[in-house]
Amino acid sequence: MTQRGKAPWSFVAPFVALALVIGACQAGPSTAQPSATAAGGQADPNGELVTNLGSEPDTIDPHKASFVGEISVIMSVFEGLMTLDPKTLKPVPAVAAKEPEVSADAKTWKFTIRDNVKFSDGAPVTAADFARGFMRTCDPKTAGEYSFVLYIIAGCEAWNGMDVKKATPAELDAAKAKVGIKSDATSITFSLTEPAGYFGSIAYMWVGMPVQQKSLDTGGDKWTEPATYIGNGPFKLTEWKHNEKMVFERNDGYWRGAPKLKKWTRVMINEGAVAFAAYRNNELDVFGAAAEDLRTIDSDAELKAQAQDVPGSCTFYIGFNTRKAPMDDVNTRLAISKAFDRNAFITDVQKVGAPANGGFIPPGFPGYDKDDSAQKYDPAAAKAALAKSKYSGKPELTNIKFTYSSSARTKTRVEWLQQQLKTNIGIDVVPDPVDSTAYTQLVKKPETLPLMFILGWCADFPHQQNWLTTVFHSTSLSRTGWKNDTFDKLTKQADQDTNKENADKTYQEASRILSSEAPAAWLYYNAGKTLTKPWVKGVTTTAIDAALGQFRLWEIFVTKKG
Repeated sequence: MTQRGKAPWSFVAPFVALALVIGACQAGPSTAQPSATAAGGQADPNGELVTNLGSEPDTIDPHKASFVGEISVIMSVFEGLMTLDPKTLKPVPAVAAKEPEVSADAKTWKFTIRDNVKFSDGAPVTAADFARGFMRTCDPKTAGEYSFVLYIIAGCEAWNGMDVKKATPAELDAAKAKVGIKSDATSITFSLTEPAGYFGSIAYMWVGMPVQQKSLDTGGDKWTEPATYIGNGPFKLTEWKHNEKMVFERNDGYWRGAPKLKKWTRVMINEGAVAFAAYRNNELDVFGAAAEDLRTIDSDAELKAQAQDVPGSCTFYIGFNTRKAPMDDVNTRLAISKAFDRNAFITDVQKVGAPANGGFIPPGFPGYDKDDSAQKYDPAAAKAALAKSKYSGKPELTNIKFTYSSSARTKTRVEWLQQQLKTNIGIDVVPDPVDSTAYTQLVKKPETLPLMFILGWCADFPHQQNWLTTVFHSTSLSRTGWKNDTFDKLTKQADQDTNKENADKTYQEASRILSSEAPAAWLYYNAGKTLTKPWVKGVTTTAIDAALGQFRLWEIFVTKKG
């Protein structure tokens, strides 16, 4: 998937996208868009929605997860202290009874818990359950993908960075005691290491979802199986046939009221063409169309009527393992970044979306920089950069393995890029298809990171911190292994700056360093076209949904199918 890194729920991604989710501290790139099928019709009390998850998630543990498919499951079963307003993408209270109480220096945040919220088994949700969730993410034993998001909490980074095999139990307990997460009967308080106006958005993320101790005790390493995967959100996981499907049923005890949808089945179809056929055969109720489907859709009146443009919040890119030759040389990376025609990629292959000609952050988001030309398509400049590489004329620049999540549609895109690099700079790359589940595991670990690969990033909230610090700071995701001290310093400086104008300038300086150092070559900004059956109603779409209608799940329903 995309990183929170995430691919949009509607997109049968041609690339595995790893997406991260934080929240919005300001107006988002788009307002909420009710589905074209949102109005009218009577809800079927036994209605079932069927959508495509794409592939088996690596984990659905909220305190370990990082990929879109994983997150979409979590956000259906659990609910955080805050959620995002679909009209503004600003954080608003969810399980929190009111807006958080924030100290004058923005370093202490107190959330009061609603008194009417229960888990799906009827047990009350307490502040201690939330504290347990946040602490699990900081716990080095959990080894969560997103622990870095909470490093702003005092003591979290120090505890999380400890080696559980070398530290004594006493040392681990001492570090745990210093973490700035405290709860009492009605509230949870966070002590931060620095000002962070965006912390309200973090409080909506999966990293802080509440968990019962009995789920962990009873289920152990397998607590995420249906019997012990007990959440407080609108749905509960009732069946999981691994590598086939997951079944969710409404949580009748959900604090907002029972959801309108009785059942939501998520199947696992990796091939886009197969998923499209399933949609046309009424085996799927929603389908994210790819370029290969557009001609069929446009020539079919029924399909065309069911099509809807949806906003995107993702940037897809070619990533480089900057710790290995020849990608440890910035000139090699820049040469590749300048050697393919992004406009032609959209016109000839992708068909939807926009060429990534303005840096990592896409149009419509704070920090988009249309004048960032460091990776501008320029074959002559690409050849010049390659000539400067210390590997120029050496074997390292031959037969470079280009790893991707295997599907017929991704193969087409990778082969197009392969031809561009061969034609424009004379580099031979060798396509290396890998099973989709194995691919996500490869790109998550530095020791298995491919030399050249494709990922995407989708925003969790519209703020530069979520793009620059979260994805490329050397202590966060940093899937490429890239480290630049100046970039690290600038992003952290901007994160803490309460003067928005100054922060924007600092973020832009960091963003341009990122493009010129090219740990990744920007490929395209996504947008989507989704097909939705006429019996699907009540969907409110935003640009940063991990799941269909993520921020108003309880309102989705289906009428009698026909």
